[in-house]
Amino acid sequence: MSTKDDIISFMDANLKKIVDIRVKTVIRALEGNNITARYVETKEDALKLIKEIIPTGSLTATGGSATLNECGIIDYLKQNTNYADRYAAKTPEEKREAEINAYRANFYLASANAVTEHGEIYQVDGNSNRISALAYGPEKVILVVGINKIVKDLRSAVDRVKRIAAPANATRFAKGCFCEKAGHCIQNGFDENHLMCAAHCGDDTICRNTLIMSKQLNKQRVSVILVGEPLGY
Repeated sequence: MSTKDDIISFMDANLKKIVDIRVKTVIRALEGNNITARYVETKEDALKLIKEIIPTGSLTATGGSATLNECGIIDYLKQNTNYADRYAAKTPEEKREAEINAYRANFYLASANAVTEHGEIYQVDGNSNRISALAYGPEKVILVVGINKIVKDLRSAVDRVKRIAAPANATRFAKGCFCEKAGHCIQNGFDENHLMCAAHCGDDTICRNTLIMSKQLNKQRVSVILVGEPLGY
């Protein structure tokens, strides 16, 4: 007779099989878009891989990312690389200098708001230093993405930002905008006429510009590390 633990293990194995199939689909699609993709089981594995990829002393920078913090990657970069830390800046001028230095980085790291099964990477930004560096500048871009951010298509990616990523990040930064207070975007759901926030969302919105990364010109520049656990927002 099966015990409760046996049933849970059986269910976990079935779920893992489904996740594995979905991850393989995403990896094939990303590689079809000239984006290198790898899968690791845990955030500890992700940190280990980053240590293998990035030589000590490299010039590095990051976009704001709860995922990188959860993996211990930002701490590692601060201790072992020449890290352009915009959050350590004490003045607007120092912050601006760190952001400009990020474009010169050997490695720029971030996460993603969503990755579609078609191999598209969806990003929404408030300050836009992150999406601008992802699109052009740094020599190499590495995105560390938990499986919770895999979505079916761009419509689902937009919906994920409106319902999950934007409210959570607005709360993290204590922005005081609508989605922090309501728990969802002012436009609660996908609207093809309003992919971004509405004009009356407020001046503190973190949804100002959008980047969709698809077919890349340089096959060696952008890589994605998919992690087999939920990470970030």
